[in-house]
Amino acid sequence: MKELILKLTCLALVIPTLFSCSSPAAQRTLNDVESYIIERPDSALAVLDSMDRALLTTDRLKAHHALLHAMALDKNYIDVTDDSLASVALDYYSRKGPKKYEARSRYYLGLSYFYAGDLSKAILETTKAEEVAVGNDSLYLGFVKVLQADIYSKTHNDVDESGALMQAVEIYKDIESDYYLMVAELRLAQALLNQGNFYDGESILHKLIYANQVNEDARLSAIVTYAFMKATQENPDYRAATEYYSEIYEQYNGRFMKPKDYWAYAFSLEQIGRSGESEDFVSQLFQIDSSVTAYYWRYRIEKYKGNDLAALPFLEKALIKNNIEVTETLKQSVARIQKDYYESQYREAALLVRLRNQMIVLVLSLSILLILLLCYMVNRYVNRQRVEREKMMEYVEEIKRQLVQAKDEDYPLLKKRFIDLYKSRFETIGTLCEQYLQNKDRNDVEKVMYQKMLIMIEEIRNDNVRKVKFESLLNSELDGIMQNFRNEMPKSKEWEVTMFSYLVAGFDATMISRLMDIPLNNVYAYKRRLKLKIEDKKPEHYVQFLEMIS
Repeated sequence: MKELILKLTCLALVIPTLFSCSSPAAQRTLNDVESYIIERPDSALAVLDSMDRALLTTDRLKAHHALLHAMALDKNYIDVTDDSLASVALDYYSRKGPKKYEARSRYYLGLSYFYAGDLSKAILETTKAEEVAVGNDSLYLGFVKVLQADIYSKTHNDVDESGALMQAVEIYKDIESDYYLMVAELRLAQALLNQGNFYDGESILHKLIYANQVNEDARLSAIVTYAFMKATQENPDYRAATEYYSEIYEQYNGRFMKPKDYWAYAFSLEQIGRSGESEDFVSQLFQIDSSVTAYYWRYRIEKYKGNDLAALPFLEKALIKNNIEVTETLKQSVARIQKDYYESQYREAALLVRLRNQMIVLVLSLSILLILLLCYMVNRYVNRQRVEREKMMEYVEEIKRQLVQAKDEDYPLLKKRFIDLYKSRFETIGTLCEQYLQNKDRNDVEKVMYQKMLIMIEEIRNDNVRKVKFESLLNSELDGIMQNFRNEMPKSKEWEVTMFSYLVAGFDATMISRLMDIPLNNVYAYKRRLKLKIEDKKPEHYVQFLEMIS
């Protein structure tokens, strides 16, 4: 028994010694990998993959290994959609630092979200990375701006895309990073060309293609981009496009050429009379590429050949696929809004910290403001009651005038005239008529009518059951118009549905302002906004919708 205890004691003393020896060795290995990871990413990835994870005995070593592993995968052009590596690194560095590594961890976390297609999370994480990188890691600040540009490109935010790339270019100029400066300039040229700014885009490409000292990859990418520009600009130069594409295809085996480049190359060949080569490309491309780009270029080729009947199906498929892709893209268009929201929240939090010592003054100021606001609301309420009474009296006078004119007509015809006059076709006008006929001999008939009008307006404005009946009546009278509107415009806000129902009913702007409790000018603005929204979405019954609210 004593011998067993002695062995266990020795083992307890030896194990920490082994780990203490392994930790410095693991740290040296990681430091060594970090020193050459950018120049030799393939070697770095091999070393990191082969490391014994048992040597990573501390949270710091695990975080360092995870960060370097994420870097190595990125530098080897391996798109990682799993956020586990970056999350392990960020969990440590966001608490312990240094800020330089926190910025890099956030960058790779945002990159994983980008590759996974979650652009909302990607833009939020890159915004945080940008804040941390400023003043701590200029190289990765440039990386962050380029990644933000890629996100903006996915959401068709051209202005912010080129803006982020311009910032990246300036960052790389400041730190004199020639390689990444060329990469950023190439991306900026592509963004400018996509926006139709051929002059500035072509100027950058010329610099990259013909400069004395330029990275070969950057030069070849610039040539491919330049060839595509020549094939797609307003006045295409198909011969020049063919020459540039031929250089890349024949001398560099199509390096950096994407499917869209092969299609542009095939179309350019067709344009300069090399139809046989064009057909060879088309037959091969169409077997592996079924994108919008493929159908579009196939349509153009067939159209150029004069095969209009053969070209039309390709155009139709291109339009269908494009609509699908645009719909998916729009789902991500909140990315910029979320970025702005995050920045707003960040500024608000900082402001609250700065104002913590002034809370008493703030509370007193808010109290005074609340009192003033209450006085304002009371005064506004009194004025609104007065204006509303005057308007209701105008309605009563109009009803009285119509009733006097029709006093000799029978009751059903009288009711119909009022229904036609106000385009309402609801029980409201009928109820008012009944009230007047029952009380016409009273001296205070106007007061009775006014009170009844107020009650009915409040019922329409606040009673959800009445609103449902109101819509049901519209549906029964107008072939289900409200049901169609709700089905075909599912993202409409409730106030938009209410506004639509009142416009269909024929209520004038003044009446709507009373029912919805909004200023009269807003009624016209909301109506115009509603019409624009219907015109933009073009639901199945949009013509009927527009006719009914015009």
